[in-house]
Amino acid sequence: MSAPEGGPAPLPSNPDDNAGPLILAATLIVTTAALITYIARVYARIFVVRNAGLDDYFMTLAIGLAISGQGVIWGSIANGAGKHMGDVPPEQLGIGLKLNFVSQAIYLVALCVVKLSVGAMLARVAVLPIYRRIILGLMTFMTLWTITCLCTLVLQCTDIRAMWTPSIPMQCWSEDTLHGLSYSNVAISLFTDLSFALFIPVPMLWHLNVNRRTRLSLFGALGLGTFACAAAFAKIPSLVNYGKTGDWLWDSRDISIWTVVECNTGIVAANLPALRPLFRRLLGASSAGGSSHPHQNSRGPSGYYWRGKSTGGTTLNSKRDKTNKGNDGLDDESSSVRAINESYELGHRNLPPHEVRVYGSNNVEAMSSDDTIGGTPQAEKGQEKGNENRNAGPGGITMTMETSVRFDTASPSP
Repeated sequence: MSAPEGGPAPLPSNPDDNAGPLILAATLIVTTAALITYIARVYARIFVVRNAGLDDYFMTLAIGLAISGQGVIWGSIANGAGKHMGDVPPEQLGIGLKLNFVSQAIYLVALCVVKLSVGAMLARVAVLPIYRRIILGLMTFMTLWTITCLCTLVLQCTDIRAMWTPSIPMQCWSEDTLHGLSYSNVAISLFTDLSFALFIPVPMLWHLNVNRRTRLSLFGALGLGTFACAAAFAKIPSLVNYGKTGDWLWDSRDISIWTVVECNTGIVAANLPALRPLFRRLLGASSAGGSSHPHQNSRGPSGYYWRGKSTGGTTLNSKRDKTNKGNDGLDDESSSVRAINESYELGHRNLPPHEVRVYGSNNVEAMSSDDTIGGTPQAEKGQEKGNENRNAGPGGITMTMETSVRFDTASPSP
């Protein structure tokens, strides 16, 4: 149908096209999966590990944004999203366009917060200061980039209301400019996804002093972040033709789906490492994988050695050797191991440092002898009797740390 002479062009129309149910189903499935893993994460952190960190707070904000975004998408579908604009009643068209615009802003922030959560988790277990600096640098860059994108989203038109009010003249940036910004955002998103999923964790965790099973499980969970990269790639074809005909509600269908998939896949991947203690409990595994009959000087998990006698009490002796070569300085690998143990592997039950009660001979929970109280290492306060520092000869310093842990073999009270 041709437009009346001198009048506006007719809106695109095809009543047989309706991608609304597809958008709702795809986004609802991944959002539900993200919510389930988040609830399990909260349970593991509060009731199993009893140790929450900055990454958990970021994740709480991220899941809140994801749920809010899902609600906005639901409302936009009820008001024409997934349909051609010519098939949407005029009283619903403006609402659908506005909700579509709001959902873009919500998920833009949500994607950033998910990556901040992953970055905060990696910073907790970083082995070397260089890794912490890289992670914090990426987190800062992502924050600034997201703020910039939000500004471009709001300032792209002289009057932003023109995006959802047809009666207001649309004076916006050129199509090439908007596409360039979109491609830049996808490229930055891909780079940060790969950095937090592969480029940083693989070299950082490869040499960390944890058992192989723990290391591989962390690799596998964080590697799921590559699926977020796939979702970002899938958006690229949709960006090419987005808005060329002015059919915004129809053109945004694939972009909406893949943006939600990217965000919630990142949430699931970030939650899985925190579920390890919960899986161990559900599977009935011991919290530290120790032997039911420890013997003299037998090797335990994550660098721990059994030492003691079988009656009365048992001692868990923690030994780690670090060597300083040249002027590089000592790394703080022990604190990284402790962060993994407390947050993702062993955990503790808020008992006093260096005295951990273990119920049953198979459940072992330990804290390193280099734990701090009030920010000062125990050794510096003179409260650690078994800590011994020795010179290893020219070119290096070797530190041997010993921690005694008392075991109570009685069963826990309900």
